[in-house]
Amino acid sequence: MNQSKGLSALGYLSFYFAPFILPLIVFFVTKDDFVKHHNKRAFISQLFPIVLGIIYFISFIVFVVTDNNIYGPDNLFEGWIFIGFIILAVISFAIAIWNLVQAIKVLR
Repeated sequence: MNQSKGLSALGYLSFYFAPFILPLIVFFVTKDDFVKHHNKRAFISQLFPIVLGIIYFISFIVFVVTDNNIYGPDNLFEGWIFIGFIILAVISFAIAIWNLVQAIKVLR
C-alpha cells in the first residue's frame, strides 16, 4: 500500500514538474484502482488551468484581430485582459495548493 500512496501523491505533486503528463502515464500503466482514482483526479485538476489558458489566449487573439482601435479611450481591452490574467493566475494558484493538500492527504 505504501507504493500505491506514493504513486498517488506523485500524481498530485507532478503539478509542479510535469503537469498532466505524469498522471496520465501512471493512470494507463498501473492496475491499482486506488492509484488510478487519484491520478485521474490529478490529471483533471492539472488540465483545468491549461484549458483556461487556451481560452484566455484565444479570446486575446480574437480581441486583437477584430478590433482596429484596441487602445482607444472608449475601449476596455486592457482592463479585460488584465482581469482575465488575474483570474487565470488565481485559479492556477488555487489548483496548485489543492494538489499539494491532496498529496499530503494521500500520504497520511
